[in-house]
Parts: sequence; C-alpha cells; structure tokens
Amino acid sequence: MITIKELRALRGPNRHTRHTAIFMVLDINEYESRPSDKIKGFSDRLLTLIPTLQSHGCSIGKPGGFIQRLQNGTWAGHIIEHIAIELQCLAGMEVGYGKSLSTPQKGTYIIVFRYLVESAGLKAAKDAVSLFEAVAEGKEFDVNKIVSDLKILREEDMLGPTTWSIVKEAKSRGIPFIRLNQDSHIQLGYGAGQKRIQASITSNTSAIAVETADEKTAVKVYLKKAGIPVPNGRVVTTQDEAMDAFNEIGTAVVVKPDVGNHGNGSTINITNPDQLKKAFQAAKAYHPDVIVEEYVHGGDYRLLVIDGKFIAAARREPAHIIGDGKSSINDLIKQVNSDPLRGFGHEKVLTQIEVDEMTERLLSLNGLSINSVPQEKQIVYLKATANLSQGGTATDVTDEVNPDIRLMAERAARIIGLDCVGIDALAEDISQPLGPSGIKVVEVNAAPGFRMHLEPTKGRPRNVAKPIVDMLFPEGYTQVPVLAVTGTNGKTTTCKLIAHTLKYSGKKVGLTCTTGIAIDGNSILTGDYSGPEGAGIVVREPTVDHIVLEIARGGIVRRGLGVDEVDVGVLLNIGEDHLGTDWIESQDELCMVKSTVVEVVKKTGTSVLNADDNASMSVLERARGNIILFSLDPENPKIKKHIREGGTVIILDGRNAVIRTMVLDIIVCTLEEIPITFGGIIDFNTANALAAIGALHGLGLTLEQIRNGIMTFYPSANQNPGRMNLFDFQEYKVLLDYGHNTDSARALARLLPRLSPGRKIGLSHGTGNRTNEQLIDYGKALALVYDYIMLTDFDPRNRPLGETPKLVYEGLIRGGFSKENIEIIQDPEKAVDYIFSKVKKGDLLVIQPDELEPVMGQIMERYRQTITLPT
Repeated sequence: MITIKELRALRGPNRHTRHTAIFMVLDINEYESRPSDKIKGFSDRLLTLIPTLQSHGCSIGKPGGFIQRLQNGTWAGHIIEHIAIELQCLAGMEVGYGKSLSTPQKGTYIIVFRYLVESAGLKAAKDAVSLFEAVAEGKEFDVNKIVSDLKILREEDMLGPTTWSIVKEAKSRGIPFIRLNQDSHIQLGYGAGQKRIQASITSNTSAIAVETADEKTAVKVYLKKAGIPVPNGRVVTTQDEAMDAFNEIGTAVVVKPDVGNHGNGSTINITNPDQLKKAFQAAKAYHPDVIVEEYVHGGDYRLLVIDGKFIAAARREPAHIIGDGKSSINDLIKQVNSDPLRGFGHEKVLTQIEVDEMTERLLSLNGLSINSVPQEKQIVYLKATANLSQGGTATDVTDEVNPDIRLMAERAARIIGLDCVGIDALAEDISQPLGPSGIKVVEVNAAPGFRMHLEPTKGRPRNVAKPIVDMLFPEGYTQVPVLAVTGTNGKTTTCKLIAHTLKYSGKKVGLTCTTGIAIDGNSILTGDYSGPEGAGIVVREPTVDHIVLEIARGGIVRRGLGVDEVDVGVLLNIGEDHLGTDWIESQDELCMVKSTVVEVVKKTGTSVLNADDNASMSVLERARGNIILFSLDPENPKIKKHIREGGTVIILDGRNAVIRTMVLDIIVCTLEEIPITFGGIIDFNTANALAAIGALHGLGLTLEQIRNGIMTFYPSANQNPGRMNLFDFQEYKVLLDYGHNTDSARALARLLPRLSPGRKIGLSHGTGNRTNEQLIDYGKALALVYDYIMLTDFDPRNRPLGETPKLVYEGLIRGGFSKENIEIIQDPEKAVDYIFSKVKKGDLLVIQPDELEPVMGQIMERYRQTITLPT
C-alpha cells in the first residue's frame, strides 16, 4: 500500500520549476523492493490502460524513453509521476514537466509535476497512485471515468476562452495577472496600476448598464425610441396574456424569460397554440415575466462592440442535425459529436451536443423525439439559441457587415452604456443597409463570450481581446516595481530600509515582512506575512506604486513565490538554518530554494547578491537581469572580477559606502551616516545597508534619494521594531533583537563586546521547528556570547513545551558554558520579568523574542519607569 504523506499545490515559482506544480511525498513501502521489472506483467497492463504513455521521452529525451525505463526497472514514484502527467493530458490539459526525487528516508520519494488546473492536478496525483496500485495488483481500473472526472474539474476551474484570451493578451504586454477567485474574476496589473475583469465585464463597465441589458424588454424600449429596429412583442405574466400577444403578432413567435441567459427557457418559431402553452411554461420556470415577440426570419448574428467601436461579427447557427432518412436523431447526434473538432466543454473549437431538457422540449414541440428518424436533408434544431457552448457553430462575417449596421451596433452600445457588448440580431442579408437587410436587434448582452470570434468554425479568427486591453490601459500599463528580498538573516531590516527609502522618495509602498504588512508606512496587519499570502495582499492593494516583499524559505518551499516575476531580487546570505526540514537536507538544496528569488528577476531587472557569502555566490549563474554584487571587502576577488567584466558593485571602502563600476566611484555616505550600523559596529547591518543600496540603485533611484533614505532609517522601535533596538536604562542597556539561529548568535558574539564592556546577559530561545542537532548547535554558539543566560520557550511549534530550551541547554553545556549561569523559565512573560532582576550596573541585557509586541510592552513599561522624560 502506497502512502501519500504530503500533497499540495505550488502556486508560483519554486525550487523545482518557475511554473505551478503539484508537490507530493510518497512512501512506496513494499514497492521499494519491487521496481517495475520485478512486477510480472506490469508494463503490459499499464500500457494497455494508457497506451499514450509510449510517447513519453523520459531521460533519453525521445518517445519510448519511459517504456525503456519500465522494462529495465524503475520505481513506483517515477511511474506515478508519468501517470499523473498523462492523465491530465488525456483530460485536455497538456503538461510535460515532472521529476521524482529520492529522500534520506528509505522508500520515500518526492514527486513534482506541472498542472494547469489545481483541483485537477491534485486529483490526478491521487488517481495516479490508485492506478499504479491497481496495475501492480492486477485489478480492474476505469481510466475513462478518471479522465471524465478530470475534464469536469477542468471545465469548473479553468479560465474560460474569453477570460483566458484577455489574460493572454495582457501577459504579452508584460502585464501580470492574479486570479481573485475560482471563477473568472481577474486582476490585471499590480497595485495602483491594476484593472479588473470578470470574463468580458471590466472595471470600467457600468453596473447600471449591465442591469439594463439584463432586462430584455427595457432594452428594446430604449433601442426602439432611438430608431434601432427591434421585433414587435410584449411582456406577459399569464398564459392568457401570452395567447393574446401571439394572436396580436399574427406570425410565428419567440417565447423567452424577460431575465436570463444562455437561451434557458427560450423557444423559437412557435406557430400554434399548443406550442405556445408549452413554451410559456418553460419560460415561466426561469422568470415570472415572459416575453412573447415576433420570430424574425434570417440569419442569427452576433455583433461585438468594444469601447464604442464595432470589432467583429459572427453568423451563428444553433446545434442541429440533418436527416438522412435512415438514422434516428440520437444516432445523428452521435455522428456530429464524433467530429474531432468537437470536445467536452471548451477543450476544442466546437462543443459536443448534449441532449438536455431544452433539446427534448424543442423536439416535442415539433412532434419529434430522440428516437425519431428525420427525412433526408431535414434540418432539426436541438437548441433554442446558437451558443457555441451548447453545440452551435459560428462563421466570421466581420468584413461583410454593412457600414450602416456597424454604426447601428455602435449606437446601441452607447445607448445602453456598455463598454463591451454583444448585440444579437436577426437579418436576411447583413451586407445590406439597415432597411434592405431586414435586421432587427433581439437582445443586448453584457459580458459577451469571445469564443465565436477567437475560434470561429469557419472564417478568420479575430483577436477581440486586444481592444479590451487597449481600452483598460489606453496609455499602456504603468509597471508597479516589485522588489523581493531573501536570505537567512537580515531580510526584515533590508526590506524596511528599502521601503523607507522609497517612501522618503515620494513613493507609495506596499511592504510585507515577518512583522506584518504596511501600506504607505501604515501598519494594516501584524504577524508573519513573509509568504505568498502576504505578497498576494500587497499586490492587490490598489493604492501602492512600489512593492517590497520579504521572501522566507518556508513560503517558497510550501506554496511557491507569490509573484511570477520581480524587478529586483536580493539574496543576502544563505546559512544552514532550516536544514533537515521540508525535505531540504543540504545547503546546496537550500541554495536552490533561495535562488528562486533571483531566478524570477525580469530580463530588464536587477539581481543583488552578497559577494562575501560563498553559498549566495554559488547560484550566481542562476541569477537573471543586471547583476549587482555587494561586499564589505573592497579587495574581494569576486568583486574585482565583476568590475573588470563591466559590472556594478556596492562596497565598503574605508568608512564609505560606495557604488563602484569600472570607470566610476560614487560615494553614497559614510558608515557614521548609516544609523543602523551603529557607526560601523554592526557588520551585518552594514551588509544589509549595502544590499539595500544595490537594490535601490538597480531600481533607478537617484543618489540623493538613496542617500536620504539610508541616512534617515534608525534601529528604533518605531522604524525597525525588534531589530537591534538599543534602550539605555542609564545604569545598564537592553538590546532587543529577533536573532534566533546559529548565524545570528555568531554575529552577536562579534558585536556585543563592541557595544558594552560589562557582563552580557541573554534571554534566548530556540525555534521548535529546527532539528535537534540545529538546536544543540545554536546552544553551542550562544555559549560564546553570554556570561549568564536564561532560556524560555517563545516558539515551541509542534514540540512539547519545554523540549526546545532543553536542547539549547544541552548545546550550551557542550559549548563549555557553566550550569550555574543557565536558568530555564518556560513562560516567556515570567522570563522577561525575571531576567531584569539579574541585571547589574554596566550590564548589557539582550532579549530575543519571537513575538515582538508583548515583550516590547514589558520593556517599554520598565523603560518609562526608569527614565524621567524632560518636561
């Protein structure tokens, strides 16, 4: 029995691919000792079920490669990967990427593969496991049922042709998009540059106009008053009124609900009272008000008007069959549906004809049933409207439309007030002027579908999405720059420094980081928002013109980045923190995760990397855009090489922060002018400042703007809470800092002696989601920092309360720290209060919290009691 240990969707760029992907962890159990060549008949049974697997190239890169692997012997995880991919392809979702990775746990494998529709991708993963087990055990398995279910999910959750055409057109112009729900609600662009659509309804569309268009009778009144020809008819509410209207009109009629869509409840070409009664009841089921109007002979046309301009036209024909004098209607429908151009839903140019209540009603009105045999060449209509989604066909006639009719369509759109409108009209000859054409407008549609214009059954396809995007962005899309920062340490400080500088330069900045989300400097949410959820909130914010994202490892690993591309990607450093979690077992693997941020930089963007950090430099070749390196050492060989090759670097030269190229040195400011460095004492904040300078320079800010921002950002509780906040209690000092890993402890060991000559007292904690070894190593590092240390359990995660500090304690002892100088108080609030009782004159107390606000409150309360503020 195979066990699915983890299954989730990676919705953005991730460590495996820049595309969306399904991530699955499998324990294949007994199949670890039973590769495919050890399971009798496995390959033959699998290929009988899914013969299209023969086209998979696998490692040899050509069709048949996967079959070779099957025959030579390959493991369950690899086979399940290929099955999951092929099931999606069979369901009309063409994907090709996949990989299988072993793990340190015997029999446990990571499977990653592309998806187009998340729900279908997740189901394909589960189905692939079930199918593998059925084949391995020689059991029956209904592949057709699985594929059919996946097609249903595809139709439910995939963007429809109209929405996708607009999204695709926007993407071709460099406009990013966000899907705001599981339907067709889409945001085009970020921040202040955004527009929104829902299918072909746009953020410019008038709500009044949409409501008006939905009321068919009101539309005809407006149009008739404006001199636009419409059919005669009226609204009725009873069957008797319907009969009176039928008799008044005196010709064949159409009956339909006054409010509705897709032809639901509609019946055409009614010629006798019995038909009228049935049609009235069908319409009444959808709306209490029913329209009875004259049936206009001629072709059925859709005229598309966008932004007041005629764009395209199509002649439509409802789903129908043509009799041969021998076959039943049911058999003829099957023949039509066998056309390779017809498929389920939107998967092909044409949709298969489905026999539904509307079909049976129309047949009954004409004295037919599904088993009737029509005469030779007899046309039998199966739907009341010509919608492609109900099996209709469309022919492009854009170039045939008479100028008078074009003008009429444009007037109709303006009269109703819609920015995108589909005008349904019936006409004998649409190439003639209004009168001779016999044209009459029968309906006006808000949110018209584009499929008939994009992929007509006959005639020239029209890119009708282009005028929509032109209308939404008449001056072109104004890019909202996105800056993303990752690394083991320093992310939050660097992000806040960048955001502060941008705001100081007059920008409205959306910032997301581990302390929360700020919009234009105002905190709107607190908590850790360094994952894709935070990114999603900020890019949707309609007021921001610049976006700064802190990108944590966990978000990339578990869900992928929250954006597809960035203008500036910053890689600060890559330590060994988090190894052994989320299937990241080595620093090389962690580098692959972190490098995602510089791999998604636009070609016109900038990647900023730390030349002093070997791990960061190991992914240099993966970085995109213009490369800027930063270093505390102007003699760093990597820096010198980059300059020789024409690159830009940000360095510390003497006491100056300098932007250096082959031909130019630009002094930004001195260390003394960068408040977060404490005059150059704090090396890691000096590096953070250089990184921020590189990001801002890459973004194109002026020297004055960069200088003003860097020089006015302080390590205070207001501007950068929880990051190197130093409080002078007169007799002793208190340093509040978030540092919580081995690298940060080593940095403190270098820093604290420079801050204060007295005793160093620490209130520290370990983070419960680290491995035992990492927590012990953290304790060893702390042993080099403090004279006295108190441990608490700020962040236990899934560990039992108290387990984490015990492991850190073990590390302290191994590091040579005296037991007499260690205390453990599990309750964080009590620990903070108690640690203050241990402080003496000249001491430096370092408090390293997980959640800032409660600890900051305790510190500030003591600070107010200690310090007498001037009046």
